[in-house]
Amino acid sequence: MVFLWKYLGPSSLATLATMFASTLATTCVAHFCDKYQKRQMDSKDLRLRQTTEVLNGIKVIKLNAWEPPFMEKVKRTRAEELSSLKKYAILQSIFAFVWSATPNAAALASFGTFLLVSPANQLTPSIAFTCLSLFMLLRFPMYILPDVLSRLIRCLGSLKRLSAFLEEAELDEKMIGASPDKGDAVSLKGASFTWASEEPAGLRDLTLNVKEGSLVAVVGPVGCGKSTLLNAILGTLEKVSGSVDVQGRLAYVAQQSWIQNATVKENIIFTNTANEERYQQVVEACALRPDLEMLPAGENTQVGDKGINLSGGQKLRISLARAVYHDADVYLLDDPFSAVDVHVASHLFEHVVGPTGALKSKTRILVTHSVTVLPQVDWIVLLDKGGIKEQGTYRDLLENDGSDFSAFLKKHAKKHSSSSNLKATAKTERPNEDSVEKDVIDEAELADEERMNTGSVKWNIYAEYLNRAGWKFLVPAIIAIFVAYCFEYGSGLWLSEWSSHPDPFMRATYMVGFGALLVGMSIFNFIYSVLFVLGSMRTASSIHSQLLQSVMRSPISFFDKTSMGRIVNRFSRDVDLIDKEVPFLLSMNVTDLASIVMLVVVICFPSAYFLIIVAVVLLLFTGLTVASLPAFRQVRRMQSVTRSPVFTHFGETVSGAVSIRAFGATKPFMETLERFLDDNINCYVHSAALDGCRVVAIQALTLLLSTTTALVSVAGRDFLEANMAGLTLTYTMQMAEQMTYAVMMLVMLEASMVAVERAMDYFDLPEEAPWRNAEIEPAAEWPTRGDLTFTDYTVSYGDDADPVLRHVNFQAQGGQKIGIVGRTGAGKSTLALALFRMIEPKTGSIVVDNVDITKIGLHDLRQKMTIIPQDPVLFAGTLRWNLDPFDEHLDDAVWKALERAHLKDHVVGEGLGLDYDISEGGDNLSTGQRQLVCLARALLRQSKVLVLDEATSSVDLATDQLVKETIHSEFKSTTVITIAHKLHTVMDCDKILVLAAGNILEQGSPKELLETKDGLFFAMAKDAGLT
Repeated sequence: MVFLWKYLGPSSLATLATMFASTLATTCVAHFCDKYQKRQMDSKDLRLRQTTEVLNGIKVIKLNAWEPPFMEKVKRTRAEELSSLKKYAILQSIFAFVWSATPNAAALASFGTFLLVSPANQLTPSIAFTCLSLFMLLRFPMYILPDVLSRLIRCLGSLKRLSAFLEEAELDEKMIGASPDKGDAVSLKGASFTWASEEPAGLRDLTLNVKEGSLVAVVGPVGCGKSTLLNAILGTLEKVSGSVDVQGRLAYVAQQSWIQNATVKENIIFTNTANEERYQQVVEACALRPDLEMLPAGENTQVGDKGINLSGGQKLRISLARAVYHDADVYLLDDPFSAVDVHVASHLFEHVVGPTGALKSKTRILVTHSVTVLPQVDWIVLLDKGGIKEQGTYRDLLENDGSDFSAFLKKHAKKHSSSSNLKATAKTERPNEDSVEKDVIDEAELADEERMNTGSVKWNIYAEYLNRAGWKFLVPAIIAIFVAYCFEYGSGLWLSEWSSHPDPFMRATYMVGFGALLVGMSIFNFIYSVLFVLGSMRTASSIHSQLLQSVMRSPISFFDKTSMGRIVNRFSRDVDLIDKEVPFLLSMNVTDLASIVMLVVVICFPSAYFLIIVAVVLLLFTGLTVASLPAFRQVRRMQSVTRSPVFTHFGETVSGAVSIRAFGATKPFMETLERFLDDNINCYVHSAALDGCRVVAIQALTLLLSTTTALVSVAGRDFLEANMAGLTLTYTMQMAEQMTYAVMMLVMLEASMVAVERAMDYFDLPEEAPWRNAEIEPAAEWPTRGDLTFTDYTVSYGDDADPVLRHVNFQAQGGQKIGIVGRTGAGKSTLALALFRMIEPKTGSIVVDNVDITKIGLHDLRQKMTIIPQDPVLFAGTLRWNLDPFDEHLDDAVWKALERAHLKDHVVGEGLGLDYDISEGGDNLSTGQRQLVCLARALLRQSKVLVLDEATSSVDLATDQLVKETIHSEFKSTTVITIAHKLHTVMDCDKILVLAAGNILEQGSPKELLETKDGLFFAMAKDAGLT
């Protein structure tokens, strides 16, 4: 302003007036920008939650053929996100329009005022081009100001969200005291707890004293608060009243085992000091020795994300081993026997939990549905509806004939008398395992390492990006930006002509012409911005849609080998770059190209000698760009790759937060996260350092260009007019500035295109078979009977891997009940997965009602079969959505299914009916209740083939009996395949298949198999105490 005042005097104040007007206009725009920015961020958060939830439950989604509704749900949220982002981007275009027009408007206002205030004022070339240079200096900061303000708005939005999160209520570490009554390890006195302050108390008026070194069993019906009680003792609930005191260190075994993505040994030792002797003792006690011998790398085998490559029983025993190795004072064990058969349970009870186990001197609070252990515990607590109904010793409660609990005990003790003495059934043989094991895989490393590309981003990536934007947007946009710069630099030529012919009678004409050129430039610049926004939003939508489609069409083996953090990284940071940074940088690069081309034309217009200078400088700038790009690009790739472990570790920490706090491992986990963050931030530091070096080099070239042009102008003063010399020098300085910005934008674009490259890498993921096969479509009512025939069926988990099922042959008539048993690695889980074509056969076929299922579409198959998994998976949304995502059934049918699944009373009690809100993962329901929801799904579908994967492992015995009665009554004509963890669950089946090493060794009715005294089934039944 000081320099402008020197040349224009008070007329320079018009510049301030113009900037003030621009500020007022952009303030209004900024208000709406903030509004749509918040909407976009909220939609983005919801989309990421939905995507993460889908990835976590991908196996259940595939088994039920639910990909379409879940994809549609994510896409709807994505559409809302892009709608807000589009409005935000158009507002940003208005923002940019105002600020980019400000220097031109300021020049017009100042020159006009200067000429109008006094007829004596003359706009000479020295005044015109000196002031124009000063206005040009405003252009760059004004040019990038919209982006700076945009980033500032996003930053403020993020800070608000972070602030809101950090201001959330934290756990009160002082809530749990450390001074129980003398001789007690845990003491609760009139204690009430709630999960959230606005919710009613989930546990009410609890008074309980747990003696040091005692074994306390907590029993009760589904949803009564057993797991909640353990969480209350851990301090994860909000205490409403009363007191809680715990003496000593805690260890916790969750009902849903939490496993780190590490080796088996690292999971067991956890954050404790390694002690080989103690480690071996723990492995032996937890019956893990045979598992370690089977795993490809033994104790050093990587277990995969969330222990994906382990069976449910293996995960449970590793979780238990971690607790035992921790050597705590108080152990909280949440139903640790539900995922294993009687033999394993007896081994764990005898060698770990029971009166003679490794924890015999420790205080143990055991949540259990198994009445068989109750005679050997020191104290029993019966919970019902959030309160302690009865407590006492086994003998006292059993002798109290007037209590409901006594009748319950007598009923189930009689029913399970054959296996009531767990200790008697414990053997040192390898126990029969649960069905969800991953059959032995040859590779020690069960998870793929993330691949990092090298070299430049291929041109086909750019071409694909632009093709998706649509040339109907890009071609008009490119034309518009070139027209805009024709107007802008034409205004310079116009000003040159004006200043060299200061005719007072032509002032109005020159002023109007100058103004018209500047207005035209701003309008076409705005048109370009809007067209580019529309095209880039189209690309962003297309890339996300195909990325989601590609991931959802991938086989389950992809998810077994790929960490969740790596996939989420694509949908979070990479998609965010594609949405915002890539369009902005690409737009800036096109703008820079148009500007530089037009600047070259204008600079070389007075004399061809300037072409030599420009060519040399362009070559130098190109060389600098080529030299700096590889390092900058590779650092950006490293940023992306080092970000994945942050996501993975953070997700792992959140899912295991309760266990981590229970073991006092918060600090080590924070240190690990900090180490991952340091690795990622280190890449950003190197990126900033490279950027700094590049800026210094560019400024040196800029100085060279400006100096050379000035010297040539002075040397050519005889043939170069003053106005043209001023024009050339002015635009040479602008070109130097533009080249500086262009190189920076190009380097940043190349680095940001890595996000597009990473997303498109996933476009070529291997796919499952087609969801529909138009050539072979089964009848709409297929299957009508449920006949099953396996013929010479052989399958493996990889082209070069050994078969896990070998030449399997068996038949099941419609309506038959089939039990599948076998030891670990026998192939039980593989047989179940084969029915749903989660893996494809090498040879053989499976025929259901005369239809070869390997020939039809996957959804034609999976929508006609149903599985009730051992690990029940629910999704955030209403109860109705979880039961019927396709919205195929009337409300009456849904209510009937809930009633038959013994959930209706609970749902009615909540008061919201089918709109009852299920939290993410079904965390507001107990594990037993989640299994009952899965049963309700099966009742709705009424498939002719039903697979039960220990469907009642987490419910109490009374509910277990009700569920079995429901299955027998509601699925009379259904072929039911039960994968057995506990042999007594298949003793009433029509046929039992005994698997070993992928072969069917025995098959027949339970009676026939028990008559074969030297058979494998007889031996297993004997181990389980059933003979």
